[in-house]
Amino acid sequence: MQRIMDTLDMYFKLLGIALKSMTQFRVDFLVGVFGVISLNTVNLLAINVILGRFYDLAGWTIWEIVFLYGLWMTGNSIYSLLFFHIMDLEDYIVHGSFDTFLIRPLNPLLMLLTVEVNINGVADVVFGAASLMLAMVNLGLHFSLVQWVYLGIMLVAAALIELGITLALASVAFWTTRSSGLVYTVNQVNWNMTQQYPLEMFGRGFRILVTCLIPVAFLNYYPARWLLGKTTPGDPWYFLSFLSPLVAMVLLVIAGLVWKRGLRRYNSTGS
Repeated sequence: MQRIMDTLDMYFKLLGIALKSMTQFRVDFLVGVFGVISLNTVNLLAINVILGRFYDLAGWTIWEIVFLYGLWMTGNSIYSLLFFHIMDLEDYIVHGSFDTFLIRPLNPLLMLLTVEVNINGVADVVFGAASLMLAMVNLGLHFSLVQWVYLGIMLVAAALIELGITLALASVAFWTTRSSGLVYTVNQVNWNMTQQYPLEMFGRGFRILVTCLIPVAFLNYYPARWLLGKTTPGDPWYFLSFLSPLVAMVLLVIAGLVWKRGLRRYNSTGS
């Protein structure tokens, strides 16, 4: 237990150092925030245009989809703020800069996790939370204490799910020196499909893919079904709405194993 506490203490200290270094570039931060907000606004406007031609999408109204999008965005913002740079592991390995993590008296994974803070993720937090609140007001949602606690847990779980998936895929670079293509391909499923569209729109094969193989449906879709009252205890797949924390833990264990095995195989590129 003491070792875990010491690791967490060191993690937050290194994170603080990374945050201070990133905040030195204020113009970049402001431009990044504006860009993120603009991009997400365009995404929501595109959804609104689609629903302008139809009353709903597979039984989901415009504000329910805004809620779905806001749920994804808020959880993703935590991941984006703290862990987005992990997909660049390939670059660290190819350019030889990964070696610096190995010569320091700290865990290499801890060093990788804290090497950078994506300060533009703050814009995602603001936009995601605003989307959630706006959707809740328009849907007339009034959460109980249990629902609020669940919401907080699943948002953290969502960030850890993305971390687990990305770390496992990025670690392939230990064998191939290339993993960005694989990470990018999986992220396209996450960013362009499940973030803003309910799974009812897709076929059975795609649902199995994002539930069992690349479980990004647990980032927002399954939790949203329960929070919006779209599933009840009598439904056969009701339990899926509560599996996000378990999925996060399983993925982190898998990612940790892949990382350790890849680290043992690592050979410096000498770049």
